[in-house]
Amino acid sequence: MHRIKAYTAGGLAHPLCEDPGRIGRCDRCGTVFVDTSRNGRRRFCSARCANSTHVADHRKRRRLR
Repeated sequence: MHRIKAYTAGGLAHPLCEDPGRIGRCDRCGTVFVDTSRNGRRRFCSARCANSTHVADHRKRRRLR
């Protein structure tokens, strides 16, 4: 159990110390994630959260017409 905790702590410390700007929080659900995209501009933790947000925005725009 101690080994698992040590590996987890090391795995979390590496991206945080290397580039703290790569740690983000999902715009939809609030989950914390490591941004692995090339440009570092990721807004969502998963494709599911991104799709849900974009579909809701699309439906909202269609209702306003």
